[in-house]
Amino acid sequence: MFLLISNEVKFMTELDWDHWVSKQYVYTWQAAALVLGINPRQIKFPRRDSAGELHFDRDNFEDLYSDFKLKLDLLIEHAWMQNFSAQNMRVDLKRFLYWAHNVVKWDMPQKLLSFAKEINLQELDESAEDKASILLDERASLQLIWALRTMLKDHQFGKTDRELIYYLAKQYPDQSAFKRLALEMRFAEAQVAAES
Repeated sequence: MFLLISNEVKFMTELDWDHWVSKQYVYTWQAAALVLGINPRQIKFPRRDSAGELHFDRDNFEDLYSDFKLKLDLLIEHAWMQNFSAQNMRVDLKRFLYWAHNVVKWDMPQKLLSFAKEINLQELDESAEDKASILLDERASLQLIWALRTMLKDHQFGKTDRELIYYLAKQYPDQSAFKRLALEMRFAEAQVAAES
């Protein structure tokens, strides 16, 4: 436990909790990292193998990789049954935290715990229709992104995703949506949405 606390303190120094708890949806792996007090921004976007399994660079976790993987596996396993799953490898953060705190009773950093304790499941259920509409809009946007990405394969800088991401990041260096990691995530989401 001491190791976890010591690592948690280290990871939490760089974590902007207000940013993360204000998000509606986060990736499953980001949710697992947050519960352990690991800053998701220090984790490189995972690779997906042909079977769909996510692979992470273990160096980003210090001694917490096995705890992270265990939480991630449980989270993914229960996401649909517990009604906190969203599209494209993401979860509804509030519903997930409600489950993590009230159902499986995971330990979590104090800031996240305070947030989880204030979640009212009844209020979340009342806004479910609005969320469904948001997810449909998001899916349509992702399909549009992938259609545009497919068209850009003929562009001189767009033969591969890597070339296009490099080009866009250079063209729009001051816009966070065009940072390399953000583009990689959106392209991956868009491909999944287009194929499903």
